[in-house]
Parts: sequence; C-alpha cells; structure tokens
Amino acid sequence: MKTSTPMAMPMPWWCSPAGIAVGFLLPLMVLISYAGDLPHPALTLRGVQALDAHYLQLGAMMILAIALTGWLGAQLQFGATPASRDVRAWDRAALGLGGIATFAFVIWFRDFVFNPVLLFQTLTGAFKPDRNTIELTPGLTSLANMGPVFFSVYAFRLFDKGERALPRAMHVMFVVLGLFTLFRVYVWTERLALIELLVPFGLTVGRWTSTRSGGGWTLARTVGPYAAIPMVILFFGASEYFRSWSSDTYQGKMDFWEFALGRFASYYYTSLNNGAGLLANMPWPTGTFEFTLEWLHRAPFGLGKPFSQAVGYTVPRLDYYLATYQDEEFNSPSGIYGPLSDMGIYGGLAYMLAIGLVSGLCFRAYREARLVGVLFYPIFFITFMEIYRYPYLGVPRAFTWTLGIGLALLLASTVKPIPAPRRTAGDSSAHPAS
Repeated sequence: MKTSTPMAMPMPWWCSPAGIAVGFLLPLMVLISYAGDLPHPALTLRGVQALDAHYLQLGAMMILAIALTGWLGAQLQFGATPASRDVRAWDRAALGLGGIATFAFVIWFRDFVFNPVLLFQTLTGAFKPDRNTIELTPGLTSLANMGPVFFSVYAFRLFDKGERALPRAMHVMFVVLGLFTLFRVYVWTERLALIELLVPFGLTVGRWTSTRSGGGWTLARTVGPYAAIPMVILFFGASEYFRSWSSDTYQGKMDFWEFALGRFASYYYTSLNNGAGLLANMPWPTGTFEFTLEWLHRAPFGLGKPFSQAVGYTVPRLDYYLATYQDEEFNSPSGIYGPLSDMGIYGGLAYMLAIGLVSGLCFRAYREARLVGVLFYPIFFITFMEIYRYPYLGVPRAFTWTLGIGLALLLASTVKPIPAPRRTAGDSSAHPAS
C-alpha cells in the first residue's frame, strides 16, 4: 500500500486536549467554585465546604498538566500514513461492534423488547420502571457499553466518507443502536449514555467546520462548548424535572430556568467540593485505586477480588466520607481530586500527564484520519468533559469501551473482504462463444 506524509486536518481549539483544558475546563472550574458563595434557593449545597483557593490551585495544576502533555502529544508524528484508507475495514469493524452492543441491549431490555404492551406503556409514561427491577446479566449486559465504538466510526464516516459511501447497513445499525441508547437514557435515567452518543458527532462536526467559511461556522469554531452550555443545562433540568422539580423545595418558588441552573451548578460544585473535602478530611494517598481503577475492583466473576485484597481495598471510603461530611445525594468524587486521593501528588500528577500525552497522540491520529485516533480520541474527550465529576477512564463502562476499541482494531486489520474474481482473456465469461 502506498504511503505519504500524514496530513493533519486543522480542527477548532476546543477539540484539542490543550485547548479544551485551558480554554474551557480551567475557567469553568473557577466559575463553578463561586457557586459556593451564592445564597440562591435553587442551589443545593449541604455539608462541609472545602473547595477553597488552595484546592482550586491544586485542581488547576492537574488540568494544566493535561494541557501541557496534550499539546506535546499533538505535535508528535510517527511514520507515514496510508495514501488511501480501507474504509470497508472500518465499516466491518463498526458493524461487528454494533452487533455486539445491540445483542447486549436486547438481553438487557428483553422484558420491553418482547413485550410490546409494556414497551408502549413505558414510552407513554403509563408505566415507570424502576432501574433496580431491571435484571442485569454480569459480563453480558455491560457489552452495551461497546456501542460508542460504532458511533465513533459512523460519525466520522458520515462527514468524511473516504473513497466509499456509507453502506446502508451502517445507517440501519445507527438507527437501531441509537434507539436503544435513547431508551437507556429514558429508562435507566442515564445522562452519560447520551453524551457518549453525541461526543463522536461533536468532534467530527468540529473537524468538518474547519473547512467551512462563513460567519456561522466561524462562530461555531470560536465559541465551541460555551455555545452548548444552555442546551446542556436545559437537558440537565429536563432530566431532573420529575425527580426534583415537583418537590416542595422547588415547586412554585422559582421558574424552570432558575431551577435547572441551580441544580446544574449544585451538581458540579458538589463534585469538586467532594473531591477537595476528601483530601481535606481523609488520609491520602490510599494506594487502593478506588477511583482510578474502579473497573478492576468491580471486575465480574470474582476477578476483581484478588486485586482488591492485594491493595487493601475493603469498602468504599467515599461512602463513609459522604455520610459523615457531605450529602449522599451528590456522590461524585471528582476526576481531578480522585487520582490524588488514590496516588498522592506525584502519582496523581503523573496520571494526568500520561492522560494528556496519550490523548494528544490520539488527537493527532484523529486529525490524520487514522482509525486508532477515530476510535480512541472520543473516550479521552469524554474524560475531559466528565473530569469535574469522576475519573471516567477508571469506571467499568470506559474499560468495556476500551475493550471494544481493541476488538474493532483487530477486526479491521484481520478480517478482509473476499476479493471479486478477476476475468482473464481466456475466460469464457469474458469471450462468450459465438
């Protein structure tokens, strides 16, 4: 296969690790910290407030570490890139992973899939399922978390088709898997699943807008995630509507936007405050990797128990901390301070530097339209988006997604299409007898 010098497509500042860290995460963290001083009735801030200037500086250092090595990784270049990529291999891999995720969804929501009446009642609101009554199958239903692998390839191919248009099977799979994901968001009250669906499209739209001219596209490239904040607050408020809006605390005392903004600010402020308070009130580092390797502690079939025993992990310290110092309703440990609790200053800083470097390399590969970048960079981008709440790379769903990426790369490199037979001059099909 012919190779050439890689050409990296320019992308808006907010798509890069360094840009999103310095231009969005850092100023937004400072802005959120002011919520602790606002006596507004829509804010739900209980417990001990620990997010002071000291911990803000510590958090800023962690974010700047990502920015530094993220910028460095994005400058590095390794070898040549294929002059033409085999997008058929991409599609095969995506369809394979999409099929696995769809099968997992069918097993997960089988009570609804095979009972149209119950499904209709659920969709119309006549029946409100309790997520605790929906049976999970360990090691199987978690495969639904491989769905973002398909979305990553589909979104990229939708805007950058390469030499071949998207096959109809990809569109069908997107509809099926997208509907299952939306149903998961609705029934499982899981906002993150929608974010995992949308982020791949946001990145590829950012890449696409870099080649467009006009005031609208320039504005999109300039303001980026800031323009999305009102929509995020609206979605957040809508998802909190039935759980909190009808309570006596809020009903009739403020309008919807006040409620939504207050809950949004409370959600992210308490996440940062929980992480800062964990460091201020509990001994650290623990060395138990409670937050950064949560997926390993929770590995199914008893596989996580030996690791937990080896590092001395017995019960979640976070639960005790929240019950003692904070509000158990807001239980996020913060992805900024969680690694520090696990590994200390130097270990946590090294963790952030490593994330920045690898994400920078993946960003470069994404700009060059390499499959490894198309698959890996969305998971890092979501890690940045969720960094106020928890270390996303440490949760089980991210680990399953990563396994799906590995499987997709394997399928793309090993499963080849059956070549069409070539006709030769001696073939009767080429020269039919007269």
